[in-house]
Amino acid sequence: MEKQLNKSILITGCSTGIGAALVMKFLKQGFLVFGSIRDKKLEAPLKKKYGNNFVPLVFDVTNYSQITKAYKKVKLTLKGANLGILINNAGIAKLGPVEHISSEEFDLHLKTMVSGTFNCVQIFLPLLGTKNKRYPGKIINISSGGGSIGQPFMASYCSSKHALEGFSESLRRELLIHRIKVIIIAPRAFKTAIWDKSNADGRAADFKKTVYNNAFAKFTNYIKELSEQGQDVQFLAQKIYKISMEKNPKVKYSMGPSGLQFYLISKLPKRFIDNLLGKYFLLMK
Repeated sequence: MEKQLNKSILITGCSTGIGAALVMKFLKQGFLVFGSIRDKKLEAPLKKKYGNNFVPLVFDVTNYSQITKAYKKVKLTLKGANLGILINNAGIAKLGPVEHISSEEFDLHLKTMVSGTFNCVQIFLPLLGTKNKRYPGKIINISSGGGSIGQPFMASYCSSKHALEGFSESLRRELLIHRIKVIIIAPRAFKTAIWDKSNADGRAADFKKTVYNNAFAKFTNYIKELSEQGQDVQFLAQKIYKISMEKNPKVKYSMGPSGLQFYLISKLPKRFIDNLLGKYFLLMK
């Protein structure tokens, strides 16, 4: 297999958190790394920071025409070789009760995590092996515990991650014809910037005069504590790298602390979990 094929990767949402950790990890392993950023002002600083093997791509995953333009740049850079790996990592997380969040906010989660993943997959498939079938690549979609469990105040986020996993299931089976592997990775409780960006403290003021005041405060404290106690993203990046190198990877990997908690929530009767979470998060007496 061609060296350049093995050593090329595109990572979306690479300016902070998991994406930034992945860029560092794959660069250290000798990869040519394409990384998407939304802010053009970050292009030069990141290029300077990461060096010649990092190629910044300025696009929003919700903007099909911007991604198409980036595709042309990637294709030109690869000089006829396939793209080895696509990691769909870009994401957002805004907390709030369904009764009070805006429809625009809900839609943005779906557009970013679901439509955004669809856009990147569809546009980059020719470079992943639908044209040059001798060298099929891999697609890694970053989900989370929210892809299998619905938590209160996370309807937007959990809906998008559930949909992402359903999309990945269908895609994996379709791409059998091209031998392109599709892998779901669902990290839990890692220290990432996504929860800092969620502005949970600031949002608490939005719901202070609602029936959810105490419950939302309890839940946001829980989320912050979980994130603070989580494992470092460098550890996660190492895990993802190892998975990406496996010849026959599993279809889904759930990783991180709180494994027993997530397992019990997913396996115990739904009504029992409703009562447990309802009482713990002050949603019922």
